[in-house]
Amino acid sequence: MNRPPLPDAPYTGGCLCGAVRYSYNARPLALNACHCTDCKKLSGSSYFAVVQSRGEAFSYTGETTHHRKTADSGRGVDIHRCATCGTRLWHTPAGSTELVFFAAGTLDDPTWFVPTSHIWASRAQPDVVFAPDALVIDGAPVDRKPIWDRFNEIYPPNL
Repeated sequence: MNRPPLPDAPYTGGCLCGAVRYSYNARPLALNACHCTDCKKLSGSSYFAVVQSRGEAFSYTGETTHHRKTADSGRGVDIHRCATCGTRLWHTPAGSTELVFFAAGTLDDPTWFVPTSHIWASRAQPDVVFAPDALVIDGAPVDRKPIWDRFNEIYPPNL
């Protein structure tokens, strides 16, 4: 597949009304699409597209609200939204608070985002097409390492 190049950091974005802005100043860990029922409902779309990232390089301004949701996998996630307009901006896995998964659709420029991995693919809508080089996992991944490895295979780090 001829993927768009991975742009250099920082990656910036924000909510619909502009009250919350964020910046991520490091290399992503993965570009993931989740097809679970919860993510489809929370995103209002066929899947939830996220940039998996390390929290120490993520910052934001503005007021957010959050709530904890137990995912289909049984894992907890803290979902962060703009306190003014309600846009879902990012979530943090309850068991891995050093990670931040921000919504690709909230990026200032999301045109480069093509998932390098898909989880809960068994629940994907029939019209979803997976890139041929993407990792496809039918349910919840046991751990994130294969997802991160595939991202690094597709977008090799500068050594």
